[in-house]
Amino acid sequence: MTYPAKTVFFFSLYMFVLSLVLLVVPGLLAPLLGYTSESEIWIRVVGMFLLFLAFDYCASALEGMTRFFYLTVYTRASIIIFMTTFVLLGMLKPIFVALSLIDLSGAIWTLTALRAAKKHRKKTTVHAA
Repeated sequence: MTYPAKTVFFFSLYMFVLSLVLLVVPGLLAPLLGYTSESEIWIRVVGMFLLFLAFDYCASALEGMTRFFYLTVYTRASIIIFMTTFVLLGMLKPIFVALSLIDLSGAIWTLTALRAAKKHRKKTTVHAA
């Protein structure tokens, strides 16, 4: 597995864990996020979608789908923009901005790995020629 693939694979593991927590024990994170027991079904629905996304990330990492890795950089990096906007509009608690830093960090890690891999390929190509 390439270094960029490993970053996406490890991020998929984070998503698997988070999705299972949201699905199985939503009450564990609900108070932290400002939700009540009445909204538990929506937490579970988010957990379900996150689980599906985790499978996509894992499969793309195992298959070495570099184009998908780039796409995840853009989508994960944009989460902080959405969360900040929702917080500023009073729709979410500020904890969501802090949590979105995990996504941003993962995006930066993957982008760094993609750039390093690209640089390494260029060096290898130059030396092979």
